[in-house]
Amino acid sequence: MTDEDFQHLVKELQGGNEKVLDQLFIENYEYCVNHLCKEFHSGNHYCSNDDSRDTVMDGFLKLRGELLKGKVENKNLRGYLLIICRNMWLKKVQKERSKLSLDIEKVEYYLGQKEDLYNEDFNPMLKKEIAADLTQQEKLQAETFQAAWQKLGDKCKQLLHAFYIEKIKLKDLQERFNYSSYDTIKSMRRKCYNGLLKWKDKLM
Repeated sequence: MTDEDFQHLVKELQGGNEKVLDQLFIENYEYCVNHLCKEFHSGNHYCSNDDSRDTVMDGFLKLRGELLKGKVENKNLRGYLLIICRNMWLKKVQKERSKLSLDIEKVEYYLGQKEDLYNEDFNPMLKKEIAADLTQQEKLQAETFQAAWQKLGDKCKQLLHAFYIEKIKLKDLQERFNYSSYDTIKSMRRKCYNGLLKWKDKLM
């Protein structure tokens, strides 16, 4: 993009002409989506096609906002958009991993890493050697968490146990539980965990 074309785009956009972004979007959307999928095709920063599309849409909206404010000097808008999208995805993954680590600690703490987790009478947090180190409130929370666990369906129990206790990655669990896509099992993991918390809140 030449200096003249870039200045024209910014001027038109700031004047209220949103259509000048249409061609920019058409030319760069699929490219950026494919780039994110290719760069983060595996590992801890895995980005699915749906995640990539959502991220690029968010990145494009951010680019629009920066153009409107006159903050963009880089005329290589494709490269600039890619940087925005890449940073947004990495920040999102970091945020989710931070939250997930808290989730894991909570599940492990209350459920315990025990093979007899599915035993209805099993309550690891109330065993004498453990109970001695717990406050009354922590004991109550442990009991409630166990009761909430028993309210879950078998599929949710199996999925949460495999993910939190066995430490199996979602991508591997997708094959084990025959889910059609990574996004589907990620959504199910979140749904099951939220269901566990809702039951805990109801039983408190």
